[in-house]
Amino acid sequence: MKMTKLKVFLISLVGAGLCLLVSGTKMLIFWCGIGNHLCRSRIDYFGDYIVLFLPILLFSVITYFVKEEVFRAWLKFTYWYFLIYILIIFFLSDSRPGGLGLMLDSEFFAVSLSGLYVITSFLMVILLFPLKASKK
Repeated sequence: MKMTKLKVFLISLVGAGLCLLVSGTKMLIFWCGIGNHLCRSRIDYFGDYIVLFLPILLFSVITYFVKEEVFRAWLKFTYWYFLIYILIIFFLSDSRPGGLGLMLDSEFFAVSLSGLYVITSFLMVILLFPLKASKK
């Protein structure tokens, strides 16, 4: 199945929307009730994934208007980023027992990796766009 610009946009939109729906402050009370801290800690886990889907959503909109080659290069980078992000957040999460046994802050890694992704994607799109456009 070939990923098109529209499919990437819709997947990132649904992913961001679901994460916001599940982990929004008012939704926590709806899902967990008042004072159910065990449920809240499980649903707070989805907050790390909001930071994953929002930058992908942003760049899926930006790359929607660039040449197909630039989109494909960004998409390959995004595949690797997505995989590495999920693995790091899963294995180094401090909100669940297990993982690698390390008590590292998953929010720090989520924000750091997303920041690195935004910078790298921005540079990739800005630097590749003129190169691909000049090869007409």
